[in-house]
Amino acid sequence: MTPSPQPQPQQGQSLNVIALISGGKDSLYSLLHCIRNGHKVIALANLHPPVQDAQEDIDSFMYQTIGHAVIPLYEQALDIPLYRAPISGGAVDTARIYRNDATEESAPEDETESLVPLLKRVMQCHPEANAVCAGAILSTYQRTRIENVACRLGLTPLAWLWNYPVLPAPVERAGVATQAGLLEDMAGVGCEARIIKVASGGLDEGFLWGDVSSRDGLVRRKIERA
Repeated sequence: MTPSPQPQPQQGQSLNVIALISGGKDSLYSLLHCIRNGHKVIALANLHPPVQDAQEDIDSFMYQTIGHAVIPLYEQALDIPLYRAPISGGAVDTARIYRNDATEESAPEDETESLVPLLKRVMQCHPEANAVCAGAILSTYQRTRIENVACRLGLTPLAWLWNYPVLPAPVERAGVATQAGLLEDMAGVGCEARIIKVASGGLDEGFLWGDVSSRDGLVRRKIERA
């Protein structure tokens, strides 16, 4: 069964948004974009590793789980209700574009489908919910899967950061040459984004707890040189 076309909000309509959060900087920055554009974030939703008190993150094609242990603090810090559920299954459908005929019954083993019961639970508690946002930037794999699930549930998918590196710079950054435009913009609004794990060539333990969105830009310049 092909999902229905994406619901289109009327111009100027304020949406009631479920914000998908991972513990990373991008999902939180996407939440800020929702508010900046006049929408209301009514709930937070998070998928965590199967054992909720596990300290280690898991390898996933779809979900970022590093730092998942601090997610409960989001509810306190933002004063927005939080809903969580475990990730089940794995990356069964690894095609770049998620299958258009997916249903809850056809592929319950794919980790993407973990979103369905979580979002349904949020919608039961918040029947006014009509949109969902995520922090996808360049991952077509992630974005199309969220869109697939959102459309099946009648939610408008929002991806404020999509293709952010190639979008025109905001007026506050006009004329500034940088390879880290997203981080510069996060710094501009006062975000604090700390490195809590390194798994990349050139980045060693000396980068841990560095603030990549600090106003002085020291860590960003250090990363660009790495």
